Amino acid sequence: MPQRLPTQLDDLPSNAVLPLGVIEVHDLRRWAQDAGHRFVFADLQGCSDKAGVLRAIGQAFDFPRWFGANLDALYDSLTDLPDAPGYVVLLDDLPYTKLFGAEERDAVLEVFRDATEALADRGVAFRVLYC
Repeated sequence: MPQRLPTQLDDLPSNAVLPLGVIEVHDLRRWAQDAGHRFVFADLQGCSDKAGVLRAIGQAFDFPRWFGANLDALYDSLTDLPDAPGYVVLLDDLPYTKLFGAEERDAVLEVFRDATEALADRGVAFRVLYC
């Protein structure tokens, strides 16, 4: 039986890190807005290493200027987000380069998975999609 394509935010798990798949960015943005969730678009195009990816994510979330571009700081900043009905995060064009390979991608996504669990404990929906 074919899997049903998502047509609204509630069709996605409330706390998950998932590949974007066939979902259109404009639909994801609209779904977040309709649900009263904050939409965070992290444009990672042109990033070639972990520091660049983390800086771009920090800018997308509007983290303070003193945000340290490391995985611990990312986790701390994500789990310190203000309470809200939810967040929908798109990590757009997550790179795969010589300086940001599978190990670095997995480490960044794992931080988002850990933050997703922590935010779920606070009752905050946190959906992270990447492509």
